[in-house]
This record gives sequence, C-alpha cells and structure tokens, in this order.
Amino acid sequence: MQPTYLYELVQSFSKQEQREAQKWLASPYHNQRTDLRALFECLLKKPQPPSKAAVWQALFPDTPYNDQQLRLIQSYLYRSLEDFLLHQELDNRPESTRHLLLDAYRQRGLDRHFTKAYRQQQRALEQTPLQHPEHHLALYWQERALFQHQARRERTREHNLQAMEDALTLAFLSMKLRQACWLLAHEAVYKAEYKVALEPLLIELALKPAYTQQPAVAIYLNCYRMLKAPEESAHFEAFRDWLFRIIGHFPVEELRDLFLLGINYCIRQINRTADSYLREALELYKKGLETDLLLENGVLSRFTYNNIAGIALRLQELDWTAHFLETYRPKLAPHQRQAAYSLNAARLAFSRKDYAQAITHLQQADYRDFINNLVARTLLLKCYFELDEYDLLEYHLQTMRSFLRRKRKMSYHQQNYRNIVQLTFRLLRLKPGDKATARTLKAAIENTTPLTERRWLLRALERTQ
Repeated sequence: MQPTYLYELVQSFSKQEQREAQKWLASPYHNQRTDLRALFECLLKKPQPPSKAAVWQALFPDTPYNDQQLRLIQSYLYRSLEDFLLHQELDNRPESTRHLLLDAYRQRGLDRHFTKAYRQQQRALEQTPLQHPEHHLALYWQERALFQHQARRERTREHNLQAMEDALTLAFLSMKLRQACWLLAHEAVYKAEYKVALEPLLIELALKPAYTQQPAVAIYLNCYRMLKAPEESAHFEAFRDWLFRIIGHFPVEELRDLFLLGINYCIRQINRTADSYLREALELYKKGLETDLLLENGVLSRFTYNNIAGIALRLQELDWTAHFLETYRPKLAPHQRQAAYSLNAARLAFSRKDYAQAITHLQQADYRDFINNLVARTLLLKCYFELDEYDLLEYHLQTMRSFLRRKRKMSYHQQNYRNIVQLTFRLLRLKPGDKATARTLKAAIENTTPLTERRWLLRALERTQ
C-alpha cells in the first residue's frame, strides 16, 4: 500500500522523538482526543503502511468502517504532529525566538518583566560562542524590541538605533554573501546562471575594515571570492583559515556545509589537474572527521568514505588509509557497510601491489550502484593487467564495453569509462617495440578527456616499452 504523509511522518521519528510526541499527545493543552493517541500508537507499530481498514479495525474494532471519520482523525493527528515538530524546532533555536517574549511583555505593559527578560536574553547572547549570521539577526531583534519598549515610554531620549543598524547590517551582509556562495556553487555544478542583487555593493561593503574581521562576513566573503575566482589560490587559503577559526562558533549543520563547499572546490581544482589540492582536500576531510562535522546523525555517507579513501591513496598515505577504513567502517549505514568497505579495501590492496587480495575484496563490492560498479570494474581491469592476465583482461574489457552501451543516461561517466576501455584495448594490442604506435597512444592518453585513469594508463604504457 502507498504510504500516507502521516505514516511517513510517524515512521521518521527517532525513539526519543516518539517518546516526546507521546507526551505531547497526552497533554490536554495540545490534544484532548484519545483517538489521536491511539492512531499514533497504531502507526508506530506498523513496519509497513497499513490499509485504512486495518487502521480502523485497530482503533474501533466494534464499529463499522467510516472513511470520512478516519480521514478526519488522520488529518487532526497530522496537524498535531506538525505543531509538535514546530515546537521542537523553536526549542532548538532559542536565539531566533527570544524576542517574542519581549514583545509579549511590551504589549501587556509589564515593564519590570520586560527589563528582567531583556537582561537575561542579553547575557545569553553575550555568552554564546555562536557568531553566525542568525546570531546577528537575533541581536537585531533584541535591540528592536528594546527600541519599541523605550520609544513607547520615553519618546525624547536617545535610543539604541545605532546598535539596531549595526546588527541588521551584519545580519543582512553575511546572509546575502552566504546566499551568493550557494548560487555560485550551484552554477559550478549545474551550469545555471543566477543574478545576485547588489553584488558589487555587497563586496565593496564586506571589504571595509569594519567587517573584514567579523566571522559571519569574513567566512562568506572569502568563500565567495574562492568560488568566483577559483584560479586565485589566496582566496581558498583565506577561506580555509577562517573555516578552521570558526569551528565551534557556527552551528554544526552550517559548518558541515562550509566544509563541503571547500572540499568540492578542491575536487574541482584536482579535476583541472591541480594536484596540489589533493593535500588541501585531505586536510579538510581530516579536520571534518576530527570534529565529527562530516557525520550526520552519527553516520558517514559512503560517498564521503569513498572520496576520502581515494584522495588518501593518491597521496600514498597507505597506513593512514588502512586506519581510516577500519575506524569509520562502523560509521557507515549498515546496509552499505560491507560493500563500501570491500571496494575501498580493494583499492588499498591495489596500491600496495597486492593484486590477488584486491580481486578477493572486489568479490564483495557493490555492483548495484552504477558508479561503484564502474569503479570496481576498472580496478579489476587494472589488476588483470598488472598480473599479466591478458586473456581475462580482454574478456573483461568486452563485458565492460557491453555494460556501458546499455547505460545511456549518465553521459559524463559513460564517456570517461568508455575512454578507459578504448585506451586499454589499444594498450593491450600494442606490439612490443612498436615505438611509433606507442607515441601515438601516449598522445591519445594525454589528450583524451574525461579520463580519470590517465596516470595509470601512462605508467602501464611505459611498462610495456
């Protein structure tokens, strides 16, 4: 049965969220209907989406089925759980909502209560280590609440308008720069074109001395410049230095996004043959692992696992790679753990020239994922070549070519691996001592794009001479 919005929402709750939601539904202030609590418990226990009839039978076993009534109950529960989620989010973002309490006291004319709450909130904002854009927005709302309170009582006194202005400018400038970074990052991947309103004025303002040392502005200014002029390494270096400085001063999710922006920039530079960025990428990955920023809910994605291993192997950090693979193997999602580990263990074994062990690991690699399938097939191709198993290699190349012909949608990857197959075929058929053909093949390897195995093919060609 097709899962409903309500069923998917209930099933998304963690164990702790389930307990909190049960308390929410048990509170008369939030819910006075026992059938909503019963429906929530029913859906929690169902590993698969239940039919309407099954749900009704669980709720009202002695009552004839009523579709309209069931729909109403489901709708009420869905809205109550949405309110619960909103409440959870507000609890997790106190800096964004504290000013609402000040507004409530001001509207009731409770001056003493306002003053007490304002001082408490001011201390909280002063003591927080956070310095991200939303922190400055919270400062603005705090100052705005104070201005509205004072303006109502003392219209002729000097007010905190400058503090309001400063906080708002910092919030606006840093948030606009952050948005510009996301637009540039998206452009680089999807070849889209976006316009950033006030772009030249934003950069001019951000470069003023009053803002260059403000973390919320500095990190996004240097990120913007890094993405806008990728050939200027100084911009990346400034971004990296600020990134390491703001750890602990930005929310975890925002820091993770910044790390990924830096890592993706390095990968694009590496793809442009700027191998010096291999070390930079690995240092970013290492710092992200050290601070747990690359983990989401305690889980490391298999793509990040693969990328880290691949970069470390290119830098010949074999012992570090072995330690990484074992240490973070338990952090992979359970259903992807063995396949991801086996693929990367095979890559490590290949780098150690233990080709037989690499082939053994490849027998447990993930061949369902298109990219992992091609990575594994390419690694097997290289093993056969290094072991002088030329008959197996030729047969493997033929099956790989047939596999690529059947996959027509992933054009970039298809072309890259088609190039690898074609050039390996030419390498296999190269006759010993045929220097003219070897020179032609070398030129083809050097000039063919895309070609992720260029270095290996050149070394393989050199070995045949």
